[in-house]
Amino acid sequence: MSASPLAIELRGIPNPFRSGITRDAWDPDWVDVPEIHAAASARICREVTRARDGGGCGILVFGEPGSGKTHLLNRVRRWCLEEGALFAGFRLQCGPQTLWRHMRREFARSLLRRLPDGGTQMDRLAAAAYANAKEPEDYSLARVLERWREGRFLHECAAWLRGERLPEEALRALGIADTDAEEEEAAEDEARRILRELIALAAPAPVLLALDQVEALQADPQDVRGLAAIGSAAAALRDEIPNLVLTTCVQTSFLPRLHEAVLRADMDRMGEVRLELLPLEEPQAEAILAARLDAEPAMRDHRLRREQPLWPFTSYAVRYLLMKGSRVTPRRLIAEAYTLFEQLRGEKPPAVPRPETFLREKLRARIGQSSEAQPVEGNEFLLDGLRRVLPLMGWRSVEPRPKGIDLLVEKEGRRRAVAVFNRARMHGAAQRLRKIRETVLAETVRLVRAAAVPVSASAVKTLEELAKLEEEGAKLVRVSNEALAALEACRTLLSDAAAGDLHKDGETLGLEFVEQWLQENLPEELRELEEGLESGAGGASRLSDELAELVREVKVISVEEAAARLGAGVEEVRLCADQSEAVVAAVGMPAKVLIERRSE
Repeated sequence: MSASPLAIELRGIPNPFRSGITRDAWDPDWVDVPEIHAAASARICREVTRARDGGGCGILVFGEPGSGKTHLLNRVRRWCLEEGALFAGFRLQCGPQTLWRHMRREFARSLLRRLPDGGTQMDRLAAAAYANAKEPEDYSLARVLERWREGRFLHECAAWLRGERLPEEALRALGIADTDAEEEEAAEDEARRILRELIALAAPAPVLLALDQVEALQADPQDVRGLAAIGSAAAALRDEIPNLVLTTCVQTSFLPRLHEAVLRADMDRMGEVRLELLPLEEPQAEAILAARLDAEPAMRDHRLRREQPLWPFTSYAVRYLLMKGSRVTPRRLIAEAYTLFEQLRGEKPPAVPRPETFLREKLRARIGQSSEAQPVEGNEFLLDGLRRVLPLMGWRSVEPRPKGIDLLVEKEGRRRAVAVFNRARMHGAAQRLRKIRETVLAETVRLVRAAAVPVSASAVKTLEELAKLEEEGAKLVRVSNEALAALEACRTLLSDAAAGDLHKDGETLGLEFVEQWLQENLPEELRELEEGLESGAGGASRLSDELAELVREVKVISVEEAAARLGAGVEEVRLCADQSEAVVAAVGMPAKVLIERRSE
């Protein structure tokens, strides 16, 4: 059968609706549609303007999944940067224990993003603080800002601002000392203090801090600690910083749970202004369609659109096909428009995968992405991944936790006290290990660390305390790069599902469905982690750590020389190389040369 004239006209034109919706508040491919939520964005901009005089406020934005919360934030971000206000927007994919550290890191990342003019918001903040003769109360922050204005040691400055622990030579270059904040409370207090000072230093310029995916703080429907924590944090920020406009985004259906978990006084501070993002009306839907068509070069100046702006769609198609059903969101509209466009040009719409198939493909894709970009150091992501995935393995969270323990979990009468030690530098770790040994039954303790982060021989006190704990029955569980990537993929899938941001063809996949599917389809890479928590198997020996350190230092070394320098047998070194494959690559069968493995 020959193609229709319409199909022939559309042949070769890319589908303008193929890209879905806005990915995050910094999405460079964002296409604005001013008619969408115009009143809400105008109100936020007015509040930001008022904050120049110290009139900050808390704004609660709510709507259905796919209603355009992230699109709104992208529009407001661009306005802020044009008007001289600072903007930071990010997702709350973290646990309650690391909330302040997460906010500090993501706030710093927003400040450090490269802007179209080549500069950063950090440049603006440092210049404003200097022009207003403002000196931070925190000595280390003052020195870092000084180095930043001088244009010196910028890489080290950025790492410190994000809350990363720096080596001694970097600290000397910055002229500061290590805070030694390894303890959970101390690290959170430090992050809160630095975040508060950074925002206050921008005054009189206002700062818009946008917190998205509040729902992702809750890994377990019965555990409200994350929601209570964000309520407390929001109230503290509002009370302490007059130039701050704090914008929190949440699904409409989640509001009752948020009200139950957050203290009323905190909720009042978080939602002084409340903005609901309503479903689309037909004129708004037409505006979205027209904007998407205009964004595709082949459609922008097409002759048939001069009299029919929505061509190839008709008014009937918009009203009865694309707007079918009640409460249509931008996400759903775009998904329907994609399918209809394919049909109009005579293409068979791609087979719609079953939700299970979609999740399997999404999980594998995210594992691949995490394998390429996964940072192996740092406690936060590893801890958040564990608290979300362990329940899928049958472990139930138990409170209260002993001091020094990140997660206390129980399954079939067995308890595991999980402590994450995933920083390369072990400052404060010895004290924490000693506290764990004094207060927790050692045989229940699992110390979790990435296999690619060996315990340095220079951490003498830490090694002594670690040896004592292991003698009493504790286990050091090493997590391979592959398991880390799988854990990160599961973590982000669960976070997105909790926040209503995991969707297929415009339809949201709920958290309960995703949890059930993952429970039955956990990646094989996580089996070693599961076994490690159960029995402590899979850990690397002390000699494996020493070998990893040696190979990192010399880059290339023969097996015989490595054995001689470590005082071990050749076969023993070969076995340790296998245990340290995240760091060490072996050449030859059997291995003759060892080289440092570098991630691409």
